[in-house]
Amino acid sequence: MRNFIAQQVIFLGITSLLFNISCQNEKKESNLDSQSEWQEKSPKQKWDYTGNYEVTLPCADCKGIIVKLQLKKDNSYRIVQNYNENDSVAGEIKTETGQYQWSENDSLIILNNQKFKVSDNVLSWKNPEVDRIKKDSTKSYTLRRI
Repeated sequence: MRNFIAQQVIFLGITSLLFNISCQNEKKESNLDSQSEWQEKSPKQKWDYTGNYEVTLPCADCKGIIVKLQLKKDNSYRIVQNYNENDSVAGEIKTETGQYQWSENDSLIILNNQKFKVSDNVLSWKNPEVDRIKKDSTKSYTLRRI
């Protein structure tokens, strides 16, 4: 009788072990599938890109250019550029509104011929076309979600 019980315990142990191993393999395969699906998605599909972003750009004749960009779900945008004279006084302020578009492969947001690469809570703006900015083609200016 003891041999029979021992055999049953061993059988149940091995069965449980095999079951757990097969479940772990399914989870790994599922994770790999979801990772590859995620990588295949365009930034437009991956990220919640709507919201408010901000960056301070260097300026040739002012303290800095504070840029605030708002992207809305209806593909409209509003960009405000504040040419900051000093810490306590706002300088010249330029505001622009319009509709933004996506590039062909949905990897870039385009507004008024300026391109932004989209990632999680960040827009990378290469060579912004803003009056009075110090041009440096090696820099990438990053707007962060606020």
